[in-house]
Amino acid sequence: MSREKIALNYAIMIEMIRRSGTTDRQMMDLLKKGDSKDFTPYGEGIPDWQTFIDFYRSHSERLERAILKGYTITFLTKNALKTLLKIKYGLEENIDYQVFDTYLDGLVLTSNEFEDLQKMMSINWKVIDKDSTNEKHHVKIELHNGQK
Repeated sequence: MSREKIALNYAIMIEMIRRSGTTDRQMMDLLKKGDSKDFTPYGEGIPDWQTFIDFYRSHSERLERAILKGYTITFLTKNALKTLLKIKYGLEENIDYQVFDTYLDGLVLTSNEFEDLQKMMSINWKVIDKDSTNEKHHVKIELHNGQK
């Protein structure tokens, strides 16, 4: 089954909520309730939680599938990719990986993280397993087809 395609801002909001320890079911309950104040503990200002709620109201089945079954991001810039890696996996530039012109290198991910990253990555990036040992994947993420 293919994953639901969503915009980066919704993916970041999902991961900010998950990072706090909130379960996917709890997140769905908050969205159904529809009060943006309930999302304040997950971050203020940016992101705009009302936008997340409004998207849920108009695309509830899509967002529910994205949260519960997984998502693919429609498009990622290099800076957005770095933000996503920080929020979702706690990875920091120049500590956990290095950034080059058209790729990121040196990431070490578990098998589950590697598989998840491959599935959610937008088509303009390619996730490459350079070496895997003992459930650890040494990963390079490169811009696909030379796009910048």
